[in-house]
Amino acid sequence: MENASKALIMAGAILIAILIISLGVYVFNNMSSTAKNSANMDKQEISNFNSKITPYLGENVTGTQVNSLIQLVISIDNAAVSSNGNINKKIDITFPGGSITVNGTTVEGISGTKRVETGPNKTYEVKETYNNSTGLINEIRVTAN
Repeated sequence: MENASKALIMAGAILIAILIISLGVYVFNNMSSTAKNSANMDKQEISNFNSKITPYLGENVTGTQVNSLIQLVISIDNAAVSSNGNINKKIDITFPGGSITVNGTTVEGISGTKRVETGPNKTYEVKETYNNSTGLINEIRVTAN
């Protein structure tokens, strides 16, 4: 009888150990999938950030579109400055007649207008540069055609 009770105690201990191991595996899988979803959200955030700028890229971009891009970059930079200076979400832009530095407020070469010339024969080429570590657009160069 004594052997039977020891066998039952051992069987119970084994079942409890199996339950604890199963619970650990379940928790690990949940945490792993949460981490994967978090990484995908980061990729989505990068895609959303870059998608604000991509409509303005290319050749034969009108002056009006470039001026809209300049204003967008200024608002992005100002938002980055107000959100604890997140340097990853700031953009340098250089355009004929001026540039906006990474500080988001320094404008050089023009008298505060932050604009390029517009008109029927005024088109520009707009090229982007990506940050190698984050994948975010961090520099835009505008050249006159």
